[in-house]
Amino acid sequence: MPMFSFDKSSYESRLLELLQDKFFKTAQRNKILAKWAAGRQGYKNESVDQYVRDLIFSYLVMPSDRKMIDKILSDFQNANILISENEVREKIKSIETRIKNKAEINKNVR
Repeated sequence: MPMFSFDKSSYESRLLELLQDKFFKTAQRNKILAKWAAGRQGYKNESVDQYVRDLIFSYLVMPSDRKMIDKILSDFQNANILISENEVREKIKSIETRIKNKAEINKNVR
């Protein structure tokens, strides 16, 4: 008898749960980041919504943090906003930390 026995269906269910959690956290991060970038560029109302949709869509087409950061930096440069890649990366980290902390609080409340 094997030392470890995995119920395949429960293992697959847990993996699916983890992947969905990662997907939704990434989507939430990208939405918050896009709203921040739109606000920094002075967009208002419908322009913010359009910018958020465009950034999220570009990430779905090519899921790459590098591409998303490059797009934001390019957009900022076109708007004559001086910002470094490190500042954008720090913003991403702070958003991820906030999402993680919120998830832990919600987990503890249950």
